[in-house]
Amino acid sequence: MSNAARKQNKSNNILTETVKGDAGSRKPRFFHPCFQLVISIILNAVSQIFLKIGVDTQLVSPWYTVSNFFALWIWLGIFSIIGSLFSWLYALKSVPLIVAYNLAAMNHIMVALGSWLFLGEAISYRRWIGILLVALGVFFIARPAARAEEKL
Repeated sequence: MSNAARKQNKSNNILTETVKGDAGSRKPRFFHPCFQLVISIILNAVSQIFLKIGVDTQLVSPWYTVSNFFALWIWLGIFSIIGSLFSWLYALKSVPLIVAYNLAAMNHIMVALGSWLFLGEAISYRRWIGILLVALGVFFIARPAARAEEKL
């Protein structure tokens, strides 16, 4: 078996091994890799909304003005991105990258819905169709991962 094939088999089995390892341990559910992946996705979407609010309300030209560095919304966005990064790195230890990255497409859905709900931005019917298609794609990617967990 080639080196690349062994690596592929190893990455395919990581999710099932993680579930087996978690079954016997008494770790809090907060540290479950799938939960950390969800936290990462949510924090990333929230950070985009915070940054948008920050630049709309605070940012003055030129961008390097001192007052821009003390905007609360921009700092909240930065901290959300950092939190998202740490959750993402923790999740990547156990979840195969191809699954994690495709599930991260939920950011497109969450940012669109968040901008519609919190920022009052309009979403055309074409974009609603696009959001639906992305949601279907995420569903089809997530289904095999959920089946792997159910079998154990």
